[in-house]
Amino acid sequence: MLELITLLLIDLSEQRLYAYASGPRPIYAALVSTGLTASPTPVGEFRIMTKYASTPLVGSDYRTPAVPDVMCLGGGGLGADRYCLHPAPWQENSGQCFGVPRSRGCIRLSRATARWLFERTAVGTPVRIQP
Repeated sequence: MLELITLLLIDLSEQRLYAYASGPRPIYAALVSTGLTASPTPVGEFRIMTKYASTPLVGSDYRTPAVPDVMCLGGGGLGADRYCLHPAPWQENSGQCFGVPRSRGCIRLSRATARWLFERTAVGTPVRIQP
């Protein structure tokens, strides 16, 4: 049986995600790519509000069909499905590393990290995003 995540911590200054279960030490850590200066990732206390096994990602000038393992944030005044944790296969496929801000506010993950988190994170899990 998989151990469920009890807290996700996103550290914007480190461009890292930390996953906690039972105990004070993270059970998983990974590099991420968060928002650019012009489109920052929000800071604060949120929750995983929705999970999608597969969903399109849509913006004003892009549409990426069938992105797997997407988890979206809510609470803290966020609009539904506005900021999500999701894999960025286009970033991986082009050889762009994680650990550098690249997004329009979402938290970009590797495919492996997105899958690992999706399997272990329930709707309602707290997410802390710190500067």
